[in-house]
Amino acid sequence: MAVEDEQERLLPPAAGLITMRISREFGSVEEFAHSLDRSLARGGERGATIVAALDRGDLGVHIPREDGPSWNAVPLIHLRRGDEPSAEEWATANAIIEKLERYR
Repeated sequence: MAVEDEQERLLPPAAGLITMRISREFGSVEEFAHSLDRSLARGGERGATIVAALDRGDLGVHIPREDGPSWNAVPLIHLRRGDEPSAEEWATANAIIEKLERYR
């Protein structure tokens, strides 16, 4: 059962600036996966979106139609329960984080 749970968890990529930022914001990979699972459960079929705050570059999770609109957050990856982001989606999110870091 523990192996199944581990395989079902959404994990960040092994390397990249976004991985470093996830570790900084959420702590361990397990904490990130647990936090994301809670957000996906709250979001239901709407899912959840990992976002970056423009002014601070902090990462967070936005629940559509539950969390209010945010004028200063950039969506990075939208997730739905059971879906795994592709390597291209992680690469795009990583590039956005790099640009935000450069211009912050």
